Amino acid sequence: MTMDEIISFIEEEMLSSFYFRMSGNEINRIVANQLRSLAISDRQSLLDALRQYLSFRVSPAQRQPEDAVRESRLLLALDVAEHLQLCELKPDVESLLQAVRSGKALRPVHEKGVASYLQKFEE
Repeated sequence: MTMDEIISFIEEEMLSSFYFRMSGNEINRIVANQLRSLAISDRQSLLDALRQYLSFRVSPAQRQPEDAVRESRLLLALDVAEHLQLCELKPDVESLLQAVRSGKALRPVHEKGVASYLQKFEE
């Protein structure tokens, strides 16, 4: 699969099939488990897809309601990376953490959470 095919698979086949009452925490674990086989068979494409999600940068002051979906995909990518131990994404998470600290992504309240993902790569 290509990066675009993986993103389409996540968006159109996986995420659209969940109940609206499920939280992101529940969904993210399920998605990570369903992507486990791609971490072996199409690892580079999976990494590229997750990098696409992790690259989302909008400062809190400029955030619009429509950015909520892209922000949730960023958090999904962090959960998948942790769950599947995709340590190749460590530089991307480091970049995200810097963006959070400099006010270019997410909100300041997310700094500790993003830092915890980074620590898990170092364990």
